[in-house]
Amino acid sequence: MTERCAIGIGASSQAAWADVIELIRKSIDIIEQDALLATLDRRAEIASQVAGELGLKLVLLPAESLAGIRGVKTISARSSAATGSSSVAEAAALASLGPGARLVLERQVGNRCTCAMAVLP
Repeated sequence: MTERCAIGIGASSQAAWADVIELIRKSIDIIEQDALLATLDRRAEIASQVAGELGLKLVLLPAESLAGIRGVKTISARSSAATGSSSVAEAAALASLGPGARLVLERQVGNRCTCAMAVLP
C-alpha cells in the first residue's frame, strides 16, 4: 500500500508563485503526481498557479481549521499572529490528509514562502 502525500505551502501576500515552485523543487526530491498541494484559502490565487504548474490537486483550508492541527513542529510567532497556526505549511500538509498524517519534511523557508510535506501511511 502506498502512502498519500501532501505538500503544504505558506506565502506572504507579496510572494511570487515562481518562488514557491523553486522552494518546493529545491526541498522535495520527488513530487508524486497524486500528491496534494494545501494552503490557506486566502492564498488561493498563488496556490492555484503553483498547483497548475506542478500538476497537483489543490486543497484550500480556512485559517481556523489550521489553528488546532496536531503534529506541527515549527513555532513561528509571525504565523501565529497572522493565521492562528504556528506554521501554515506544516498545518496545511497535515490537515489535508486528516488524522494519522505525519510530517516527513518540516517547514522549509524560501523567498516570502514556506513549504512542508506530510504523508498518510
